[in-house]
Amino acid sequence: MVSKKYTVLAFLLLTLGVSSYAQSTAWDWKDSSVVPVKSISQYNEFLQNKNPFPAKPRNAWEFSFGLGPSSVTGDIKAKLGLGASFSLRKALNNTFSYRLGYFGSYNTGGNDTWYDYSRTAPYMTSPIKSFFAGKYRNYSHNFSLDLIASLNTFSNYRGDPTSNLYLLGGVGITASSTKVHRPGSVTKYYWNEYIPASQLLTTSGHTIIFTTFDLGLGYAYKINKKFNVAIEERIISPVKHVNYITSYNSQSGTKNIYYFTAFKLNFNLY
Repeated sequence: MVSKKYTVLAFLLLTLGVSSYAQSTAWDWKDSSVVPVKSISQYNEFLQNKNPFPAKPRNAWEFSFGLGPSSVTGDIKAKLGLGASFSLRKALNNTFSYRLGYFGSYNTGGNDTWYDYSRTAPYMTSPIKSFFAGKYRNYSHNFSLDLIASLNTFSNYRGDPTSNLYLLGGVGITASSTKVHRPGSVTKYYWNEYIPASQLLTTSGHTIIFTTFDLGLGYAYKINKKFNVAIEERIISPVKHVNYITSYNSQSGTKNIYYFTAFKLNFNLY
């Protein structure tokens, strides 16, 4: 799964255009509605040929909606899940912008054998026990603050960039809950009983909350001055070791990390 994602990222790097932007600046220089009040004098001077440069347009918020496949690493075999995202972004300058976002995912997996090495001495290779892991269902909600950097800067008065290759990184908080299937039971799915009580947000809600950091790479292509489409690959990792998302906990087990490939629709809100 991970190797396929790296292949997609490599393909993007080889095929993307070279121009980039932190905030879309395609606009009609005669349109005074996008000019902020403080720049009206420069706008008027430009129309009268008293100033060689047009006024910089208003810095718009960008609303984004994304949908695509998600997956989670772990000790238990995972299937490809579904993720969705919403965000608001605003430029700080021509290179950097910040983004407030939400990412939700539904991931499943299981029907796998789990081996517990948590209390095995370092020189031993055999697990102390193994058992069959039933199917699981995980529901996660992530809220993040990201800093986005375009890979190339540009002049506001030179050309009209149509593509944006960017990197992102940030911090966030995630709420996660997992249900596990018990074969032969009347009720098919139960709340994950392998999460330590001290890690639960509430014992009744069976939800854990943990801090995260995320990294990503994306490419956006501008359709017009108010709309662009994008593809983005994002990795969300808990700051500390978390191994409850895929239903079983082991201190020496694989850290749970989210992978999300989003196909995005971005709208500039002038």
